[in-house]
This record gives sequence, C-alpha cells and structure tokens, in this order.
Amino acid sequence: MLTPAAAVASRHFPSPQDLLRPRPRPRRSIQRLLSQLHHAHRLIHDGSSSFTAVASQLLASSCASSADDGYGARRLFDRIPDPQTHRFMYNTVIRAFCDSSCPQEALRLHRGMLRRGMLPNEFTLPFVLKACTRARAWAHARAAHGVTVKLGFAGPQVFVGNALLHCYASAGCLTDSRRFFDEMVEKNVVSWNSMINGYAQAGDAREARALFGEMRRQGVSEDEFTLVGLLLACSHEGNLQFGRAMHCHMLVSGSRVDLILGNALVDMYGKCGDLWMAHRCFRMMPLKNVVSWTSMLYARAKHGPVDAARDWFDQMPERNIVSWNAMISCYVQCGQCREALDLYNRMQSHGLAPDEVTLVAVLSACGQIGDLTVGKMIHLYIRDNMDNPDVSLVNSLMDMYAKCGQVDTAISLFDEMRRKNVVSWNVVIGGLAMHGRALDSIRFFRSMVRDSSPDEITFVALLSACSHGGLLEAGQHYFEAMRHVYNVKYEVEHYACMVDLLGRRGYLEKAVCLIKEMPMKPDVVVWGALLGACRMHGSVVIGRQVIKQLLELEGISGGLLVLISNLLYENHQWDDMKRLRKLMKEWGTRKDMGISSIEVNNGIHEFGVEDIRHENSSEIYAAVDQLSYHLISLHFLTVHPEELCVVE
Repeated sequence: MLTPAAAVASRHFPSPQDLLRPRPRPRRSIQRLLSQLHHAHRLIHDGSSSFTAVASQLLASSCASSADDGYGARRLFDRIPDPQTHRFMYNTVIRAFCDSSCPQEALRLHRGMLRRGMLPNEFTLPFVLKACTRARAWAHARAAHGVTVKLGFAGPQVFVGNALLHCYASAGCLTDSRRFFDEMVEKNVVSWNSMINGYAQAGDAREARALFGEMRRQGVSEDEFTLVGLLLACSHEGNLQFGRAMHCHMLVSGSRVDLILGNALVDMYGKCGDLWMAHRCFRMMPLKNVVSWTSMLYARAKHGPVDAARDWFDQMPERNIVSWNAMISCYVQCGQCREALDLYNRMQSHGLAPDEVTLVAVLSACGQIGDLTVGKMIHLYIRDNMDNPDVSLVNSLMDMYAKCGQVDTAISLFDEMRRKNVVSWNVVIGGLAMHGRALDSIRFFRSMVRDSSPDEITFVALLSACSHGGLLEAGQHYFEAMRHVYNVKYEVEHYACMVDLLGRRGYLEKAVCLIKEMPMKPDVVVWGALLGACRMHGSVVIGRQVIKQLLELEGISGGLLVLISNLLYENHQWDDMKRLRKLMKEWGTRKDMGISSIEVNNGIHEFGVEDIRHENSSEIYAAVDQLSYHLISLHFLTVHPEELCVVE
C-alpha cells in the first residue's frame, strides 16, 4: 500500500479487488495432493471402498499445511465427487477458512452446506460462529444461533454455547449474551471468561467484578484469561485499588505470569497512573515483546511528560503501527502538532502504511494548526485506498476541513456519509458555529433531532452558534430545552456559552444572576466571558468583581493583567492604568505572545507581533513596510489628488 505522500505523487493505487485478491500459494504440495486424490479416484473405479477415508485424510493434510491458508483445501474439496455426502469434509474446510485471512469463505461454505440439505453438527457450529465473529457477520451469527437452538445443541453442548457467548459479546450484544449465559445448563471456565471479557471490553468493570465473585462462589477456578479480562476491566475503569487486589491475588495463589498476563499488568498499572509499578512489572518480565514496550509507552504518554515518552519511543527495540500511533497521538494531545506530523513523515519513510487510528490523529493535528495541504493529501489517500472508511475517520476528515475554513467541503462529506452518528452531526453544527453561520447550525440541529439524540457536545456547539450570531431568544430556548425536552445535563461549558451570549447583548446583570444560579463552581472560562462583556460595554464595576474572582482562581498572570489594563484604558481611567503598567514593568510580568499562522507555498508559517524568529524576518518586515507605504500612497492619490497638481 502506498503512503499518502507517494499516493499524491504518483496517483497510482491498487484497486480494492487487488487488495482482496489472495496471494499466490505454493503449488507443489497442492499438486501432490491432487495427484494423490486422482489416484484415490481410480481406486473407487477399481471397486475400492476406501476412497472416502483417503480423500478425508488428504483434505485434512491440506488444511493442516501452514502455507495453504484454506485455498488449496478448497480446490481439493471442489475436486471431490459429491463432498456433500461427507459432513467431516465440510467441517474440515470450514475450519481451515475460519482460521484463515478470509473467514467469509467459511460462511459461504456453511450456506452451501445448508442449501444441499446437510445439517451441521456440534463440530460445525463453533467454527461457523468463530468465522462470524472474525468477519463481523452478525446477521449470519443470529441465523446460526437459530440453527443451534433448532438442532438442540445450545444447551447440552458447552462448546457450542461458548462460541455463541463469545460471538454475542464480540458484537457488543451483552444483553443477549448474558441472557443466554444465564440459561446455559453447563458452564466451564471458558463460559465465564467470555462474559467477563465481554463486560471488560464494553467498559462495564462493575459487572465483570460481580461475575468473577459469582464464579468463585460456584467453585470455578480462574485461569490466566480470567485474570487478563479482570485487569482489562481495571484499565478501562481506572480502578487502581481493584487492580492491586487482583495482583495480590495472583501472587498469593501462585499464578504463573506469562507474557500475556505480564503485559496486562503493565497496561493496567500504566493506565491507572502508577508508573512506578508499571515499570517494575515491566522490568520483572523475563520475556518482553513489542506489546510490552508499547504498553509502557502508553503509560508514559498519558501520565508523564511528552519528552519522556519520546525518549522511551526512541529506545524501543521494535515498533509496530500501534507504537507509532501512540507517540503521534501523544504529540497531538499535548498540542505539539508539528512534531506529530514530523513523526508521521518519519513513519512513512520506514515503509509503514498508516491505519485509521494514524489518520485520525494526523487529521486532528492538521485541523489544530490549519495545515490544509497535508489534510487534503490524507483525504486523497483515504479516497483511493479505503473502500469503506470507518465513520470516526470521516468525522475527523470533516472536522479538519471545518477547522481549516472549508466548512462547505465538510458539509459535502457529511451529505455523502452512508452512516452517521452523533459525532458527525456535532462536527457539522460546531463547524458552522465556528464560522458564524448560526442559522445554518440551528437548521442542522433540527434535522439532527429527527435522526439521533443530541448530547452535551451538541448543545455546546449550538449555544456557541447562538452566541456568535447574537440569537438571544434562540439561545435561551435551547438552553431551557436541554434539560426539559432532551434530558441533557447542564455542564459548565453550557453556562459559559449563555454568559457569553447575555454579555454580548449587554445583559450583564442577567449574566451575573445566571452565574450565581450555577450548580457547580464557575471556572476561568465563565468569568473570562463575563470580563470580555464588561470590556465591550464599559462596565468597570462588574469588571472589578470579575477580576477578583479570576485572581482567586488562577492568581496573577500576564494575560490577566493585560486584560485589566485594557479595561481601564477603554474606560479612560488613565491613572489606574499607568500604575498597573508600572507594577507590571517592575514585576517583569509579560503576556505570552499570541501566535498566528499563514500557509505559503503549501507550508505553514507561525508568527507573532515583532517576531524575529524566522530566518528571513528582516526581508519580511521590509516587504511589509514597502506594502504599507504603497497603500498609503494609493490612499493619498484617491483622497487628495488636488495636492499632487504641479504649478508651472
């Protein structure tokens, strides 16, 4: 697969059919098996009754070949006369495809088996359900469940029941999985593990712990997969206390900590924030792999400085795509988007093709710094190399376009989406709000409520749109409807939007009353919105109260002192402003420089006021001065042409 940079350069991409076409298989062993089958076929013409046994053995040998991957077995299966009379042969080939890279072929064989009137047995159905899980063919899984119940295998056959449990849990249908689990007559440790891991992957750690307790009360001994599932539940919940208890239980019971369990321990301690224990468990592992190193990288990226995570990344003896994704995402979350893009380019130079997680992170970086050029390259790569991109990737693409100023392109992508979720709607509504298109935001919101339920992020975008558009009545209506109509809980961000909306319209007293009614403590954003309104409308009295609250929240900072100075200046309180400026000079207080960015020749350049960091800063300022003189000359020629008349 080509990298995005190479894709743009050459515009030559493999088709989806090329990507799905099976790789060439070694033909020598298959030809030998076909030759043996031909010999067996001659035996049946000679009156031998051992053809079925010989053909079955040859088919099983072909399926066991590590180089076969199921396709050689299928060719051999198709050469057998009347294979439908032998259920064992069907089971053998279905099993081969179930463990191959094409589990859909196992499902096609299963459907063909049923069409020929041959019923599956207790050996067929577990492989069919496993293929459904790998192919994410949930409709076929429900049909197989119906066959299982009709044939009476669901209750007495624990292996069939376990396959059903795992399939439903993998599909996220935990309610159906739990109902079937409770109805099972016979359960073993695999049954319990399927449910515990299903709840753990769904983030329901409480139910996973409850099942573990019930499992122990019924006298079922846990194995390493049980412990891995429980540690995964602790990781998702961030429950360090229960994770430590599980670790102590493992030490007391003498559980053997293999590579998988060791990685689960490192992952649990890392995600729960105990870096010291995560590193200790990592050091105690006698054998480590790339998952072990990547788990420590995630821990350092989430709970430590980004430089420490990068040092660990550079020390890794082996990296996979997950490792690169972890480091790129770490840079993006820390706001170091340029470093994220540089690392992405380095990943490409190593010949690694990005996956959807990579592209989501890179698109987020492009949106934050406004790098539309790289964003378009990623868009081309997705269009030409991904036949059915995930909805989260399309959402990231829309968000990038909206943040880079091309909100109409984002809307076009939205209209083309076959599947939308609440995030898709939020991106479009937020993008329109960002660009001041308040009425369009409201129009999309009205369409959204007919398709899906809005969440708290939806209302942040909607109220922000009303604030930027000055739509006071609409903002008040939707703020009230949040709780009473849509049952969405108020958060501090919603109050900040309403304070900003009331303040912009000059209703400062109402904004103060709303802040007093807040069920949570106002943060810097809320007080900052009110302070901005005080500056806009010249309210020094309320402004002083706001400043007092801000000083209590974040202390004295350069940015806050500049805001106070500007408020005093705009209200002509010159003496107070001079005293404040003098204090700022004595304290050496400086406001952090605001950074702007501009795209020139497909490159992003950042700059600030009186910025001399650029290597060509002197030439840039000379060009700006020349442009200023030129504009002044044009203005003079337009406004005072009579002064240019020459008296002879």
